[in-house]
Amino acid sequence: MGNGSGMTWRTPLRLSLRFGLPIVGIVVIGRAIVASIGGAIERSHFALGILLIALGFAARLVRGR
Repeated sequence: MGNGSGMTWRTPLRLSLRFGLPIVGIVVIGRAIVASIGGAIERSHFALGILLIALGFAARLVRGR
């Protein structure tokens, strides 16, 4: 059924979940840190960043076929 190269439509999706979510999480946490220096502490941004990083690591646990 596959094209023989081992690349399916799930491969880019898997890679974006594996590497994209932690990168976005780091960016969100970085912006929250910069904002907190100015005095506007947003706990929700910190929580969102941690959640994105955790989801990225959880995506590594999912195995391909």
